[in-house]
Amino acid sequence: MTCAWPRWGLVLLGALAVAASAWADETFDVSAFEKKPYELGGYVEVRPERQWLRRDSTGYLLQYPGETRSTADRLGADIELTGVLRHESLSFNFTGHASALDGPHGTTTDARMYEAYASWRADPRTVAVIGKRALQWGTGYAWNPVGFMQRPKDPFDPELSREGYGMVVGSFVQSFDGPLQTVALTGVLLPTSSGLNPDFGPPGHLNPAIKLYGLVYDTDVNLIYAGPGSRGPRVGFDFSRNLGSNLEIHGEWAHTADAPRAVLTAGNTLAVETRSFVNYLLGLRYLTERETTIIFEVYRNGGGFSTAESEQFFDLVRTSGGNDALAKLAARAAAQGYTRPNAMRNYINLRISQKEPFEVLNFTPAVTLIANTDDRSFSLIPEAVYTGVNNLELRLRLGLNGGGVSTEYGEKAVRARVELRVRYFF
Repeated sequence: MTCAWPRWGLVLLGALAVAASAWADETFDVSAFEKKPYELGGYVEVRPERQWLRRDSTGYLLQYPGETRSTADRLGADIELTGVLRHESLSFNFTGHASALDGPHGTTTDARMYEAYASWRADPRTVAVIGKRALQWGTGYAWNPVGFMQRPKDPFDPELSREGYGMVVGSFVQSFDGPLQTVALTGVLLPTSSGLNPDFGPPGHLNPAIKLYGLVYDTDVNLIYAGPGSRGPRVGFDFSRNLGSNLEIHGEWAHTADAPRAVLTAGNTLAVETRSFVNYLLGLRYLTERETTIIFEVYRNGGGFSTAESEQFFDLVRTSGGNDALAKLAARAAAQGYTRPNAMRNYINLRISQKEPFEVLNFTPAVTLIANTDDRSFSLIPEAVYTGVNNLELRLRLGLNGGGVSTEYGEKAVRARVELRVRYFF
C-alpha cells in the first residue's frame, strides 16, 4: 500500500488546485510582494549545565542505577541552518539541525533534517507541498491536543524547532465580505513505511487528514479530522479570539479513538490496552500596560495515567533493585510512556514575562510554572534573556522540580539545575 501514496498525493493536490483556481481572483497583484531568490540563516549554540540530583527518587534509580553521584554536569551544543530557494512559483525550504551532548555517561551526537520540502504556488490562493515538513496546528502555547500530524512540543521550551514528517500537503484559501471573512482548506497525506515516517506508527498507511479554517466574527476557528491508519481516527477543533487589544483567549478540543496504551497490570506485567479519550486545553494571553505578558493554560490529557497508575509504576521502580526481571520491566514501562513529559492527566501552565524592567534595554526576565494538579507536584523555571549584543542571545535558566513521594515532579532525577544558553545567529 505504501508504494501508492505518491499517486494519491498528486490526485489530492490536483483536486485542490482545480478547486482553488475556480475561486482565484485573477486581478490580484503580487508584484509588490516579490522576495529574494534565496535566504540563508541559522544559529550556533552552546549550553553548559549543572544538575543537582535527588538520589532517593525513582528517576535517579532509572537513570543512574548503582551510582552515588549527587550532581551531574552536561555540555550541549547545537547548530541549526535554515534556508529557502525561490524561482517564480516554486520554492524549496529546509531546516537542518545537528547537536552534541556531553554528560556523565558519555557523548551523544545527532544530525538530521527537520524540514526539507518543495512548494508550488499554483496561484495566489493555492499551494502544494511535498517533502518533510513540521506543521504548526493548534492555538495552545505549551500543548496542542489537535496537533494530530506533528510531533509534540517541549512544554518547558515550546518555541524550539521540531522535526517534521514526510508528507504531501495541498491548501487553498478564499476571502469574503461579511461575518465569514476567510476560509482555508488544507489536505494532508502522511504515509508510513519501514523507511518513511516509521515513528508515526505501523507501516502501510496513508494517514489522511483535513483541516478547515475560518475567520468568523473576528474569531479564528479550525475544524480538523485525521482518518484511521497508523493511528486511530481523531477529530478536533481549536479557536483563538482577541477580546481587546491586550487580551486573547484560545482553546483546543480533540477526541482520539482506538489509541493503544501500555499499562502495568496488578500482576506486574506490561499490557497494551486500546481506548478512546478526550484531550482539551483552554488558555489566555494578557498584556498589561507595563508590557508584562501573562500566559495561563489548563490542559487535560485524557490519555494519560491516573494517580494510582503512576504510583504503581513508582512502587515498581523502588522494588526492582536487585531483581533483574523487575528492573527490565520498569525500564520497559518507562520507555513506553510512564516517564514521558506530562504523562498524567491534569496540568496548568503559567508563564509571566516582563519586557525591559526598570528600563534595562534588551533584557527580559520570565518565570514558567507547570504544575500537575492531580498530585500537586510542579516544575518552576525562572529565566532571563539578554539580547543587547548584535546577533547574540544570552539566556540563563534555573529549573526547580518539587513534589512529594510518588508524584510526577517529586520523582524526577533532577532536583534543581542551572543552564546558560549562548546562541549566535547568522
